[in-house]
Amino acid sequence: MSDDLDRISLTLPSSMVDRLDGIVDEWEYASRSEAIRDSLRDFFATYEWESGDEQHHHGTIVIVHDHHVSGIADELQTVQHEMADIITSVQHIHLSHDTCMETLVVEGAGNRITELANRLRAIGGVQQVKVVVVDE
Repeated sequence: MSDDLDRISLTLPSSMVDRLDGIVDEWEYASRSEAIRDSLRDFFATYEWESGDEQHHHGTIVIVHDHHVSGIADELQTVQHEMADIITSVQHIHLSHDTCMETLVVEGAGNRITELANRLRAIGGVQQVKVVVVDE
């Protein structure tokens, strides 16, 4: 084992171990440890930005909304313009006759990404907002 790695022990229910082993096999991880390291990186990134940190992050915000709600497109666009300093791109997709999805690529401080997501959630007609933030 490398000098820069520490060995720890986990106690898990057998159902979680079985599920982990299935994922390790299906996703072709080299080991359980590699899968858990990958999961912990995501866990740490989520913790940091949800803590309202000012660290620099990259990520996406996915918004699902009812496009028939009066004024929703204008409200979404207004928020996006007001926070353009952290939005690097926007993609708009028509999911159905009634529903649209927008994907915003974001880059900036965790607290600003959280602020943007919360402002989008507050718009009437927005059905779902999903944030995925990663570290460099």
